[in-house]
Amino acid sequence: MINMKIEIFSISILILIACPAVSSEAETNHRQRGVLIEEKIVLRDIPPDNGPVRIWLPYPQSKKEQVIEDFQINSPVEAIFTTEPEYGNKVIYLEAEGIKEYLSLSVSFVARRKEYTEDNTISGATLLKRFLKPDRRVPVNGEIKNLALNITRGKRGDMEKVRSIYDYLRDELTYSKDDPAICGIGDSLITLRYKKGICTDYHSLFISLVRSIGIPARFEIGFPIPKNVKEGKINGYHCWAEFYIEGRGWIPVDISEADKHPENKDYFFGHLDENRVHLTTGRDIRLNPEQEGEALNFFVFPYVEIGGKPFDKISTDIIFKDLT
Repeated sequence: MINMKIEIFSISILILIACPAVSSEAETNHRQRGVLIEEKIVLRDIPPDNGPVRIWLPYPQSKKEQVIEDFQINSPVEAIFTTEPEYGNKVIYLEAEGIKEYLSLSVSFVARRKEYTEDNTISGATLLKRFLKPDRRVPVNGEIKNLALNITRGKRGDMEKVRSIYDYLRDELTYSKDDPAICGIGDSLITLRYKKGICTDYHSLFISLVRSIGIPARFEIGFPIPKNVKEGKINGYHCWAEFYIEGRGWIPVDISEADKHPENKDYFFGHLDENRVHLTTGRDIRLNPEQEGEALNFFVFPYVEIGGKPFDKISTDIIFKDLT
């Protein structure tokens, strides 16, 4: 028996959730983009008689800078929608017995995203305390803290300190995908040693450094939407970070984009463009219902277990199309 909080349960193969778009006169001052996202997921070579097939998918959430509409899931298996307790991420969960060799499902939704500056929502002390703690690959003491103190020496106020860390990483790190044993893991100490990586690595080290001097910071991940392209395939993920300033709220940074586009170095300190879709927040994620394997380093693509063991023979194809 699986014990979990169930928010939505459906016995139909097609589930449709419509969230009305929210608009205001103030929003028209921000760049906006609407896209249709379609994701096809196929499990292949499923071993016979090896226990239940369990599938978890991230469910995109509406928030201040992002509205999700017309969510649909096509699946031969019933789906439930839950919330994992630590970060509040929404999760789609499916479980099936007796699947032989092959299982295919798809999801689609409309995402309306606007340029984002900061979230003035005041967070509670418990949540802020979590975003000061280390994660498995995001330490906050020792070498990390010593470096953060050196970088911020002589800086006044939290905003100036965070900007000095942002500038340090943009100057010191090199954007690179050339070594999968280093790049894309999101391990702060590895990134600090090799001084290269992708968005996961930049923002893991950023979060380590910022948390180490007592400023809450959080990790966010989702899909990049190619700029100046109306439709096509989404290859991979993109992530960024936010830090919390008392009296102002959460402020975003995208250091890897600033490094790739130095002409926008000031913009990406305090702004995010509209060319992305946010899926989940946080690291070391325990899903709901809980997986039997390790906590997820981050959660952006489907996670599958068969007979209680992680299963990786999964193909995921994601396409987007701009709304006209």
